[in-house]
Amino acid sequence: MLFPAKMAEVEVLVHDSVKYDVLRAMQRGGFIHITHHGIKDLKNSSPSKETTQIVDYQFRISKLMGFLNIVKEKNGGIREFLNPTPPERFETIPRKREEIMEDAEATLKDVEEKIWGLGKRWDEINDELESIKTKREHLKLLQGLDFDLLFIGEDVYVNITAGIVKDISPLLKLKSENKLAVWYKAIGKKKNIIYVVVVAYHLKERKDVEAALRFATFSEFSLDGLKGKPAEAIKSLDEREDELLKKKEKLKEEIREMREKHYGHLAILYDDLENEKIKEENQSKFGKTEYTTIIRGYIKKKMLEKSIERIKDEAKGLAHIEWKDAKGENTPSAFDNPKIFHPFQAFVEMYSTPKYGYIDPTVIIAPLFVVYFGLTLGDAGYGFIMAVLGYLLWFKIGKYDWTNRTLGKILFASGISAIVFGIIQGGIFGPLDSNNPMSQFIQYQPIIDPMKDAVTVLVIALIIGISQISLGLLLGAYHHLKYKNYGDFLTSEVSWFLLLPSSAVVIGSSFGWWTFDPNTILISWIVLAIGLIFLTGIPGRLIDKEHAINAMAFFDITGMVGDWLSYSRLLALDLGTSGIALTINLFAGIMSSMIVGAGSMVCCLPLVIVGIALFGMVARKKDNKKTGIALFLLILGIIGMINIQAALWLFIGIYLVVAHIGNAMLQSLGSLVHSLRLQYVEFFSRFYEGDGVKFEPFREIRKNSRIVESGGAKK
Repeated sequence: MLFPAKMAEVEVLVHDSVKYDVLRAMQRGGFIHITHHGIKDLKNSSPSKETTQIVDYQFRISKLMGFLNIVKEKNGGIREFLNPTPPERFETIPRKREEIMEDAEATLKDVEEKIWGLGKRWDEINDELESIKTKREHLKLLQGLDFDLLFIGEDVYVNITAGIVKDISPLLKLKSENKLAVWYKAIGKKKNIIYVVVVAYHLKERKDVEAALRFATFSEFSLDGLKGKPAEAIKSLDEREDELLKKKEKLKEEIREMREKHYGHLAILYDDLENEKIKEENQSKFGKTEYTTIIRGYIKKKMLEKSIERIKDEAKGLAHIEWKDAKGENTPSAFDNPKIFHPFQAFVEMYSTPKYGYIDPTVIIAPLFVVYFGLTLGDAGYGFIMAVLGYLLWFKIGKYDWTNRTLGKILFASGISAIVFGIIQGGIFGPLDSNNPMSQFIQYQPIIDPMKDAVTVLVIALIIGISQISLGLLLGAYHHLKYKNYGDFLTSEVSWFLLLPSSAVVIGSSFGWWTFDPNTILISWIVLAIGLIFLTGIPGRLIDKEHAINAMAFFDITGMVGDWLSYSRLLALDLGTSGIALTINLFAGIMSSMIVGAGSMVCCLPLVIVGIALFGMVARKKDNKKTGIALFLLILGIIGMINIQAALWLFIGIYLVVAHIGNAMLQSLGSLVHSLRLQYVEFFSRFYEGDGVKFEPFREIRKNSRIVESGGAKK
């Protein structure tokens, strides 16, 4: 539990006739971390001739799946967010490569042409709809310049074109020289003015006109196939668009039927081919003789017996397996913690994967993080908000998402911790004083109030700090003794085991914090001096000649003091949460004590006017945020005109809810960051050995399907 799972280094010599059967068993079981064979002068295995075909089949199937997904229903809204729809997973049965390849070839032959026939029609409709959209935009700009669009284009003598220019002057100059005719209108204001133009000119003036159009930054409209005046053409386009949309809906039904019939099978094939491709991608790690293949890797020792049996069953006597206890820092590390601690493994991985054979601190930092979070947040109301948020992430939002589910578990446990510490400290949406609305319903004497007894909380924080730092030193000592790094043991741990208690006696007695007899103080001075000598690294150098002298010993002392004092942030964050919550409640109390001297109409009529004006400005822009603000001001103003007290209490209620939720989120983020910082900086630096190799088993990847023993979606 305090260490990564024990590993066995395994070497499998398998005959090529059953190689893929063995690989399939390994992949299905997901029990082996494959490494390079590492045998000198032995050539690497090469991917099979089928690799190119596998990649080709998978690519073609993925394109078909992508097209069929255009008709997949997409749910949205708050209900979908809180209760996401289960991902599509199709049941299938285990299959050998030969069957998968035959199935892929037959399936593509059967459905590929049919699906892409639908795709061609789909693209044609969409292209025409996009063209209609562009033409409609151009025609709207041309409204007011009434002419028949049939004239647009080039004939034997004249060319007529329409578009937009940023500068009209080059065209007007040519018009004054009778080289062209131009009709135009300006749109926009001041510096953003552009001109919609229709230009007609004789072909003999083409060179001059085209030069003028370039200087004017001309952008030509696409109006091919249109006739009649712009308004008539727009009407014609609208009719064609309606016709195309009906065709598109009918085509959607055909695609939907095709998806219902074939998508599940395509999805299973995609996953099967993906896993065959993974087998080929690992070939370069294998050793190859004329008739056999050597596969080397690591298996968790608790899974070793069953894994070997599985390999032998698939090999049918054509495999030889050897194993030994894994050693060395290159051995991959796999967490081996009870299930309750699994979410907190993410914190260790965020820092670095632990080296094999070294301590995995998950079971230590998990409870400490939860306690630190609760102590720094220190408010039962805010803890309740975090617990509810954690519950939603755990059971609702993260139902099918590992990241949200893991974060939800951590937040739920941390929220419960904050509730407990909030009750102990008398914090429920702020201190339970006269300014807190909760004090009308809950009244009790807290065990410790950080706002009134900050020194006690500081002492507790510092005791926690020195305890965790000492634990880190003990764990570091274990590492150094286990791996016989005696010089580091004397310098990094023994020195502090001497310095910490002796300095506590000397400093405490000097400031009169506690009293000791003269002999104890004298011994402490001697131990302190010995500790300083050990800290310099000289005794370590005497034991291990390669051990370096610690020339920065003085900075190690200041660093240790700084690390210890860092735990005072537990108090600072606790006070910050309580202080801001108190301020929020204080402002609410000031607002509730206001006596409105003016009448409701006088006070609230401006709110109504502003709300109506703002609503009128933003409603057409479909800006939900600004529209919501406008509606709030409007409703608040109307309520105030009827009853000013009701409006005031409504505003205070909304203010309290928004302010406390905002403070809860802000302080929770601070608690999360600083609780982790105390683990990473002050604790891990004493013992943790990271940069380990992560255990990544050779396993199946199935995003669209799942294996069952029988049945499945095979069609």
